[in-house]
Amino acid sequence: MRPRAYFLFELVAWPAAAWCGAELVLRAATGETGGIGGAGLTGMCAALTIVAARWRSRELALAGVDERSN
Repeated sequence: MRPRAYFLFELVAWPAAAWCGAELVLRAATGETGGIGGAGLTGMCAALTIVAARWRSRELALAGVDERSN
């Protein structure tokens, strides 16, 4: 997979992580706990996507894979 693809995965995951974080805070503040599990799970998946994309990008950079490779 091209190294820039991991950047795109991370780019899409950041808004999801931010949205879920805000939703969890608001749900906790208002006491409306219905749906908190789904928001938490989605936020965790988004955060793990960010970590995995950065990890893989760093591995590819250390391996010397450049943007022009297939």
